[in-house]
Amino acid sequence: MLSSLGALCQFARRVDDLFALQRKTEDALEAVERRLRELEERVARLESEQARLVTEARSAATAAGTMVAGAVISEAVTRLTRLEGRVDEMEQKPLLPPPE
Repeated sequence: MLSSLGALCQFARRVDDLFALQRKTEDALEAVERRLRELEERVARLESEQARLVTEARSAATAAGTMVAGAVISEAVTRLTRLEGRVDEMEQKPLLPPPE
């Protein structure tokens, strides 16, 4: 009978140890779940910021392209104006000197 009582006490201790282990496992899983949620939130925030940065970069590239195109057009207009001025000068001057 004593051996049965000792076995029963040993079994009770093992069950108690299993419950303690279960509590520790639950606590660890809750901590992992909490960290996972935090990481998901950070990833969502980073994705949002990345999308905003891409949009800003596209806008900046468009603005830079517009500025370059404007500068090229301005240079072309300046050169055309100079060429027109030269043509006007050439038209006003006789090509050959007057005969003597």
